[in-house]
Amino acid sequence: MEKAMENAIDLQDRKILYELDRNSRMTFKELGKRVRISKETAAFRVKRLVKEGYIKNFLTTIHTSALNRFYYKLFYKFHRTTPQIDADIVKFISGYKSTAYFASLEGRYDLTFLLLSKNFHDLYSFLVPFREKFGEYILEQEILTLTSTHRFNFRFFFEGEAELMDTKYPEEIKEPDIDEVDYQIIANLAKNSRIPLIELAKITGTETNVVKYRIRKLLKAGILGANVLDVDFERFGAQLVQVDFTLKDHSVTGKLIGFVAQNPKSTFATITLGKYDLAVEFAVRDMKELRKILGQVKERFSHDITNEDIFTMQEHSINWFPYRMEKV
Repeated sequence: MEKAMENAIDLQDRKILYELDRNSRMTFKELGKRVRISKETAAFRVKRLVKEGYIKNFLTTIHTSALNRFYYKLFYKFHRTTPQIDADIVKFISGYKSTAYFASLEGRYDLTFLLLSKNFHDLYSFLVPFREKFGEYILEQEILTLTSTHRFNFRFFFEGEAELMDTKYPEEIKEPDIDEVDYQIIANLAKNSRIPLIELAKITGTETNVVKYRIRKLLKAGILGANVLDVDFERFGAQLVQVDFTLKDHSVTGKLIGFVAQNPKSTFATITLGKYDLAVEFAVRDMKELRKILGQVKERFSHDITNEDIFTMQEHSINWFPYRMEKV
């Protein structure tokens, strides 16, 4: 798998991917300057990387805590299902209005996903119909509250000269001073970081200069995060793996995240309240490489880790702000 990837993309492609994951909204002209190619060549290569499935999407991460919202993280284990029931479960979760992230797992649980919420009612709004439809198949359920997140820029496809960019999403929840136009801008950038200003103006019924001003305001308010890539890890010969840790003492969390972040295979670290205290994601070639990484972690933090569960992941959907305008 990795050889096929290496034959399909070259060093120039890797540099393009690396730069776009640091800022997926940059123009082709700027991208060309950074990679030292013409803007036409940059545009051609990016379009090819999309067409061939290396790039799945261009996303803007959203600091939901600055929007008075947070994520619930759910795990499910099922039994006595059929392939059709499994497909129905995936369809239900993927299509649910508040699903921000969704992945199938191999390990202790079968599925994990994030629900964007403002309160407990939002959680019940999902749980009640889900249990009514699939309750007889649920063997185990775990619900955690996600308090903060670190996203590490993707360096696994360009390890040689890659520098770490650690984007942290804050824990403090606060009420934003924004209106419906701002919400529409946020929601559309979350789904497509490269959406043109003129298209955002049409969607919001404003002018491009208004959209530019609103985006600057949202950045200053700490609501809009980084413009990044959503990639198909398998196309790069990589397996996405999540390791969920239970820790003896929360005071070590920051040091553990800092240590893991230095590894170019790391992609995310999320702090949660519940069964697990910290989840770290890696894009690795195989489980042998993961065991080597975990060996280094345990050598440093063996006295701080009570337990860990390992899951291989297959992502279904990502939309960091699945916002829909509320009808009055």
